[in-house]
Amino acid sequence: MREALLLLTLIVLYNFLLYYATVNDLTPVPLFPEDPVNAILVVSFNAVLYVGWLFGERRKLVTLLGYLFFFQITLLALVYRDPYTFVSSLLPVILTFMFVALVESPFERSQRKLVEERERLLKELDELARERSAVEEKVREFKRSVELLRLQLEEKERQLEQARRAQESEEELKRREEEVKRFREKLKALEEELRKQRDKELKLMEANRKLFQMLELLGKEEDRKGGKELKTLRKERKKLIKEVLELQELLELYEQENRELKERLEQTRERVYELEKSLEEERLKAKQLEGAQKRREKIYEEVLSLVLPSVSFSKEALKDLLSLDRTLKKRALAELRRLPNAKPEPITTAKNLYKLKFSGGRLYLRRTDNGGWEVAGILDSEDDADKARVIERLREG
Repeated sequence: MREALLLLTLIVLYNFLLYYATVNDLTPVPLFPEDPVNAILVVSFNAVLYVGWLFGERRKLVTLLGYLFFFQITLLALVYRDPYTFVSSLLPVILTFMFVALVESPFERSQRKLVEERERLLKELDELARERSAVEEKVREFKRSVELLRLQLEEKERQLEQARRAQESEEELKRREEEVKRFREKLKALEEELRKQRDKELKLMEANRKLFQMLELLGKEEDRKGGKELKTLRKERKKLIKEVLELQELLELYEQENRELKERLEQTRERVYELEKSLEEERLKAKQLEGAQKRREKIYEEVLSLVLPSVSFSKEALKDLLSLDRTLKKRALAELRRLPNAKPEPITTAKNLYKLKFSGGRLYLRRTDNGGWEVAGILDSEDDADKARVIERLREG
């Protein structure tokens, strides 16, 4: 605005000087029209040039007006057939045209600023577009990492299930070993009983043989001594034979049971061998799973440090987070992402312990020395007894 006022003052000043010089005959030729019509015409041309410069462009509007006024003054001089009219009218207009052509107009200045602002904004847009592309690439990379982590999590959960089955197999092996032990004790007792019965059978057979020898000896004296003692011996012999038959049946029963026990013992031994082999494989898998579980916790910790830079996790809290199902895990992480805008509720019964609610459970937090948050524990229950148990554990820890 200051330049426009200076230019207007300059135009008025040199037009007045030209008029003054012409009126006082200070120049051999008139430099400004003396008659009112031509003077008003020249002033109008100058005013139009100034207004055109003030609200338009020098290279378009002002140039066009300059050519138009030049032809008008030339035509007017030809009509009047007066060369002085041409000189006196053209000189002020040419000077005005020259000044407005040399000075930058407010419209051009604002247009130039708009162009510069546009270029600056375009550069910022390009920079923002590059940053957006970088952020989108990071988001895609993060999504790929999350998807990979989800697949690894599912694999680890399957391995955990296999480890639980391995633990059940180990318990089954112990039960089988106890069963084999009982079978061995029972088999040992039956073998001992079988040995006793065989000894008894041998004794009865020996007694039976002796009884037959006695019957043969006594048969010769039957007539002399009578048949009473012989009858008694025969009754005794029948009784012994009956006991021998019963013992033989019992012996056969014991032998059959012994065979069955041996077969069951062999089957149990085979089963124990298979279980021991399976247990060894499961122990190896469990060992590998333990290493994989540590790697999984490390991966989770790195991903969480990227997603939640102001939140750290204790080892117990990280294990609690991994044990949650997918829905509760999403809810817990969504609640943690609200930090530090969210305001955890302090627990009055424990020092530096806060709780943050999410649907289906609780997050228990502690303030760190750097002003951030540490997740001390996670509960996947709404039960008051579970809440009290976790708070007591964290308070003692």
